[in-house]
Amino acid sequence: MAKAIAKHVRMSPRKLRRVINVIRGKETQNAKTVLKFMPYAAARVVEKVLKSAISNAKENDKQNPNALRITKAFVDQSSTLRRWRAMSRGRGFPILKRTSHITIEVSPDLDLLGRELSSQEKTSKHKKHTNDHHDHDHDHSHEHETGGDHEHKHEKKASSKETKAKKEVKGKTKEITKKKDKKGKEKED
Repeated sequence: MAKAIAKHVRMSPRKLRRVINVIRGKETQNAKTVLKFMPYAAARVVEKVLKSAISNAKENDKQNPNALRITKAFVDQSSTLRRWRAMSRGRGFPILKRTSHITIEVSPDLDLLGRELSSQEKTSKHKKHTNDHHDHDHDHSHEHETGGDHEHKHEKKASSKETKAKKEVKGKTKEITKKKDKKGKEKED
């Protein structure tokens, strides 16, 4: 369990609670995405606090940042700055500039951790590839112990590329020899 607190944020608690109520209980990755596309200025402030909480969990508690869930998220009212605005007939009208404390707490979620591990296993299964000689099918039968020359499916592709290159080289040499023959015939004439 890791948490982050932002104190004396120059924004009213009412505006911040509108954003905090949306992300409470969500996975941290989903909450970050939701905050990124929210049209409120309060979302930028809450996003910073959330990133700080995730970073605290990763660095201090050595937790996987992709397997975290927001367990607690709340906003408390802080001190209020009192200002006055001049009004008609010599009166003063009070302006209350409210500030807030934002607290976000994240903790590891076993379901998310299980999903993360299973997805890592799936990707590692797909990436694992060995070129063992006995694991693939052949078009023909042969003895591996004899060490004779033979071609497999995957070697045919490489050999076809080599033959194309050889054909291009042969074609160029034929053109050069034809040009030489023409020059030799012109000299004889």
